[in-house]
Amino acid sequence: MIDRPSYGYGLRQQVTERLGFLELAESAIYKTIERLEADGWVEEVGEKHVGRTRRGAPRVLYRATPEGEEQFRCWMEEPCDRAVVRDELHAKLALATPTDLPQLMQMADEQAQVCLAELTSLKRPPLTAVTADAPWSAVARMMTDDFKARWLESLIDWLNAISEVIEERIALTPDASASRSGP
Repeated sequence: MIDRPSYGYGLRQQVTERLGFLELAESAIYKTIERLEADGWVEEVGEKHVGRTRRGAPRVLYRATPEGEEQFRCWMEEPCDRAVVRDELHAKLALATPTDLPQLMQMADEQAQVCLAELTSLKRPPLTAVTADAPWSAVARMMTDDFKARWLESLIDWLNAISEVIEERIALTPDASASRSGP
């Protein structure tokens, strides 16, 4: 939308192609467009077209407003915040008691296996394979795939490390099921 006007469907395809690693729901993309429009950062261009989407809504062409383009540029220049990880396993670790340790270890091992399968499925050429003539979209995709792979590797390392700690704690707790205490 910053580059050129687009229909909601086209925007959804672009978001999926460029930001697929975020795994955004279709509804989230359309709600974001509505929010950007309410904030004055996106506007409809011309009249609504007669053709209808599969959702039954009229086709609407959107473009970024000058204020929206300025906000985008400001956002691009801001340093990135390290996102706070909100993971169900983290909450369970924080609230666990010694009797929960075997299940936590199993969960950590299962999550590590899921991450390993996802990592294995990534087609990740090394960043050194980027050539000067490669289109930016291909370079950007390589960088996001590289990020995802490095993130998965780090998550697998962490899951393996907590499994080892939990295993040691289980060994130190002769009868974990009898020692149920509050978090």
